[in-house]
Amino acid sequence: MPVKAVTFDAYGTLLRNEGLMLIPRRIVADHGLPVRIEDVYRSWIDLYHEATQSSAFRTLREIQGQVLSRVLQQCGVIADAAPYVDLFFQVTTTVELYPETLAVLNALGPIPSAIVSNADHEHVAAWNFALPVRFILVSETVRAYKPHRLVFQRALEHLGLRPNEVLHVGDSDVDDVKGAKAAGLRVVWVNRNGRRRRPDVPQPDFEIRDLTDLPALL
Repeated sequence: MPVKAVTFDAYGTLLRNEGLMLIPRRIVADHGLPVRIEDVYRSWIDLYHEATQSSAFRTLREIQGQVLSRVLQQCGVIADAAPYVDLFFQVTTTVELYPETLAVLNALGPIPSAIVSNADHEHVAAWNFALPVRFILVSETVRAYKPHRLVFQRALEHLGLRPNEVLHVGDSDVDDVKGAKAAGLRVVWVNRNGRRRRPDVPQPDFEIRDLTDLPALL
């Protein structure tokens, strides 16, 4: 079955965003905590992913407010989480394209493409670049987060295609590989850093180091 459309994750796939470690680093520095920054980061990320899979949908701003408050509590800190929520949005709205992004999107030619991202509307509103895609679908619109099947189903509805006609490209083994495979899509895993796949994540159809290898697969 030929590929009739390609969906892309945004952060870590099309967009470079490597500043998240700044949040736990700031928490540790602000409160003089005798803990490893990496441990605070892992605790925060685990709580964040758990919150996105809750049955009651909340925006990322709402989630981060609650999650970062819990992180502070776990560290024994009594403080307002709002400055760290604002820092999270400062980091995640100040992004740049990977060097190959535009060339690869343009190289798709007549094959339609779209973006499917775990993001709030305010993230997309802050992007200072235009991307040659048919649409951008964010979790705040769908009221669900990847790897939930609903996110991919909604993208398929917009494209008017069946799952096996669409190729999904993303960097997260859980959100993108596991989520898209469960929804019936074919998947390209963009593994820029040579990470190992989690044991419960199925094998992607393709694995590439960056987007420059994608046109050859099509």
